[in-house]
Amino acid sequence: MSEMPWKLYRFKYEDYPEYSARITGHYAGDLLIIEEEGELSEEAVKLIKSALGIDENTRAFDIEVRDVLRLPIKELPEKDRKVLLEAAEKLDSESKLHIEYRYQPTFD
Repeated sequence: MSEMPWKLYRFKYEDYPEYSARITGHYAGDLLIIEEEGELSEEAVKLIKSALGIDENTRAFDIEVRDVLRLPIKELPEKDRKVLLEAAEKLDSESKLHIEYRYQPTFD
């Protein structure tokens, strides 16, 4: 079984209006919604980092809408390509993708 320790999230900023803020006792402004889109393999993350000029030791990074065309889609393993493309289709000017290393030890 291959481990996929990299998580792919979509960060979306929603407006949190003042009237809602008053009712809930929170501040008005942007509200960050984080949605997990899937997992990526080590190989895919290495290819993405290389294409975007991100240091190979970086444990978390963002992909903005403007970066999507620079992604090495054809070079990615099939499973990773599918996850990344599905997440990228949901992007708009108020959102971005976030890739983060999530080590989960096994005890077997």
